[in-house]
Amino acid sequence: MSETASPLVRICVPAYNSGATLHETLDSLLLQTYQNLSILVVDNASTDRTVEIAESYAAKDSRVRVVRNSENVGGEGNFTRCLQLAAGKYTALFHSDDVYTPEIVARMTAFLDSHPQAGAVFSMAQLIDGQGNAGRIYRVPPELKGREEYGFDEIFRAVLKYGNFFFCPGVMARTEVYRDYIRIWDAGGFKTSADLDVWLRILLRFKIGIIDEPLLLYRGASDTSFSYTAARKRTAPADMLGVVSAYVNGPAAAIMGAKELVDYDFLVLKDSINRAFNHFSVGEGRQGRALLRGLLRPATIMRSLGDSCRLKTTVYGLIVYLLSWLPLGEKSRGMVVNARFRI
Repeated sequence: MSETASPLVRICVPAYNSGATLHETLDSLLLQTYQNLSILVVDNASTDRTVEIAESYAAKDSRVRVVRNSENVGGEGNFTRCLQLAAGKYTALFHSDDVYTPEIVARMTAFLDSHPQAGAVFSMAQLIDGQGNAGRIYRVPPELKGREEYGFDEIFRAVLKYGNFFFCPGVMARTEVYRDYIRIWDAGGFKTSADLDVWLRILLRFKIGIIDEPLLLYRGASDTSFSYTAARKRTAPADMLGVVSAYVNGPAAAIMGAKELVDYDFLVLKDSINRAFNHFSVGEGRQGRALLRGLLRPATIMRSLGDSCRLKTTVYGLIVYLLSWLPLGEKSRGMVVNARFRI
């Protein structure tokens, strides 16, 4: 089959100590209905069996190759390495601990083929835990439903209200967008939220598409997920807020009306609530309450009325505030934490 009929798709899989999950990821990629694939496992100097597993797949299937960094270049540095290795007509960045439905590559390729103005296409996801048990299905925010292509303004307004709703392991872009335009993953020094900056940088020049279906199984509720375990401990402001703030005061300044500013305030408040909960989880109720002073202001309560998203944030914050006063022991706090992260 010719490249015109079936363009080459390169899948880059950045990996570090992914021995527990990489086999399942590669199995799902090799079972794709779309066959013209080149799969690169980009290993970031793993110390477990990641390379051994990847090389065993490469020995069995010529579509799989292994690229090894001589030293650990950090997570963001490894994503930059993936951008440098982009090839073919389209390049996908898929994670080494997630599972991909058999049609995800075909669906994304078809979308980009039929939407020439789109620079990238995303998929929504279903959570799975460490045992592969299925959990919540994520969909696009209500304001974005019923569309296929989106521009910067509407996406940024949704980010202000909901945070980063993109699933980083579920994205495919035109290769020249990654290789010639984005080039560096963490160009703004945004650390763990560099992915959001990448998507916004793409949106400053191109439309994007979102397939509002769970075409990937995201291991976000598993101890194998760095972001999941970090979220349960973090008491510093989220890296995501650094991205949003940079755009609020930069490329998005022109769209920041009264509603957008309120949504931004509530996004910051929600992060403070999450941080306060993590303080509570280790018995630091006083430190947590110090983060929630703005929650009890009448203006905050009033602005939450009439908007279900803001109201949910306020109610969640009030629950955390009340929890912070309870003299719970370590075991009881642990039960609350486990219940919170199962929601």
